[in-house]
Amino acid sequence: MKNSSFFNFEDCSLSNHLWPDFVNKIGISKAQSAVRQALDLQNMQGTRFTLPILILETCGTALVNSVAIKTYIGLSCPQDGMLLIYSNKLKAIQLLRDN
Repeated sequence: MKNSSFFNFEDCSLSNHLWPDFVNKIGISKAQSAVRQALDLQNMQGTRFTLPILILETCGTALVNSVAIKTYIGLSCPQDGMLLIYSNKLKAIQLLRDN
């Protein structure tokens, strides 16, 4: 698990287009699989104080402290099935809820 300092949330803007752009790039099936992997990581190794992150450039996943998310971007993430989509290249993040 990476420390939230690995993710530079202070420089990120909130986005509503990361998910649709990701789906257009790799397809809905692979995008949904990446989300499931991030949520599986949360279920296996996370706590109620962590939030899974899907890193778009690598399709990698990580867990960060949900308090860090609230501190940097002002969003609470208390629900199951929530994850953060992160693009280091675009310096953007999007909160996503898996239905």
